[in-house]
Amino acid sequence: MATEQAGERQLFIYGTLREPNHPMHRFLRRHSQWLGRASISARLYELGDYPGAILAPTGIDATGARVWGDVVCLSDAAGLLQKLDDYEECTAAYAEPHEYRREITRASMDNGKSLSCWVYAYQHKVDESRRIVSGDYLEHLKLANNPRR
Repeated sequence: MATEQAGERQLFIYGTLREPNHPMHRFLRRHSQWLGRASISARLYELGDYPGAILAPTGIDATGARVWGDVVCLSDAAGLLQKLDDYEECTAAYAEPHEYRREITRASMDNGKSLSCWVYAYQHKVDESRRIVSGDYLEHLKLANNPRR
């Protein structure tokens, strides 16, 4: 039971919430504690100005695909998750079906530990040609801005 309670305060971020110049990243940094780099079993897709992670249906992707990001511990989980749900447009205020759904998953930390945390999982069909094979959105942005790397 203690693990699930801890998991309710932890959030895995992989997209625009990781971008240092993004306003929601700055907001999140003020209201959370960074726990470390981590990965989840999922596939990452370019959706235009932001990415979407599709979680492996069984919790483990048979191909070993990983999405890389960070885990943060939210200072006021209930209030912050409500604000983040609104940002991700997955509240009753937005028409269904929502693009994202907040759900609990397991994250593998770089230090070898595994923990339970929230993640915003993409819910729609994707074009496989838009897959970000590296699984790291920030790396993808760097390469897109400097294609000679």
